[in-house]
Amino acid sequence: MRPLALKGHDRSLTRVRFNREGDLLISAAKNKQPCLWYTENGERIGTYDGHNGVVWDVDVSWDTARLGSASGDNSVKFWDCKTGILLNTISTRTPAKSVSLSYSGKTTTFPNGYGHLLAYTTQKMTKNPSVLCVVDTRDNQQMVSDCPLFRTDYDFEDSATTCLFTGATDILTVGFDNGHILQYDLKNNEEPYQFNEKAHKLAITDLQLSPDGAFIISSSKDKTATLLDVYTLKKLKKYKSERPVNSACISPIRDHVCLGGGEDAMQVTQTAVSAGHFEAKLYHMVFEEEFARFKGHFGPINTIAWHPSGKIIATGGEDGYVRVQELDEEYLHFKYDY
Repeated sequence: MRPLALKGHDRSLTRVRFNREGDLLISAAKNKQPCLWYTENGERIGTYDGHNGVVWDVDVSWDTARLGSASGDNSVKFWDCKTGILLNTISTRTPAKSVSLSYSGKTTTFPNGYGHLLAYTTQKMTKNPSVLCVVDTRDNQQMVSDCPLFRTDYDFEDSATTCLFTGATDILTVGFDNGHILQYDLKNNEEPYQFNEKAHKLAITDLQLSPDGAFIISSSKDKTATLLDVYTLKKLKKYKSERPVNSACISPIRDHVCLGGGEDAMQVTQTAVSAGHFEAKLYHMVFEEEFARFKGHFGPINTIAWHPSGKIIATGGEDGYVRVQELDEEYLHFKYDY
């Protein structure tokens, strides 16, 4: 099938995400405005205007009511997803690198109600360490002042690159630029209760959860992606690539994973397109073998997401395009030869 090529950003993509139903696609890039699209036809619905720098990450709530964005302008913003109205801004001391919204967020502040927790990480810079914070988005005091529900400062040698709610409300997984992965239980203590210091050799670029919530897939600059058990962080499978892996995701309907990456953007002009490995690569989840790939981007793939139906993959590249690739019937009936 011919993919949709969506041009809404004039700089390289940093994140693409589908909402839970899959009818909407959210994209963020190194320009100021995240975009909202219809998945069906690629029509742009609108933009979220308010940031003054690169938007490194976005996340949408489970009911598609709220949107969180982390930016290099030293802020995390919280939006009304439908109208694009800015609801709150959290100021950070250094650039915000990642953001994650919990599925339901039952908190000590509001023990009888459900809402949304928002987690974000910041980048280490000068004398300021990397920080992980969690706020309750219903408590305006937490949003506008420096008093989050949960906060931890990391050693100056470590910088958190990505965070992800892996439990509905209480488990938070964080990846670092040294290849380590930590897991926090927000209900019990402020110290990590699970950790994997051998997940990767170099910086972790992305963490994504499987649709059933049983696995985490991590991608790294060490040219690998790793499948981890969500409860123990035990390394289950390892997928090897020829170039750094910038993002990886898991199919919701088949035992497949998809990796996106390629030669580093700084080296692209010195590399032939065929040698850059700018394709999205499909691997069998169990056997760790690549069985297909699809081209399209002129430059590395920075972010990748699998549609909840399992029939569409969205990729965002250094070339500024979002490509929505519909998988054909041949793939849907493909049987791996053991």
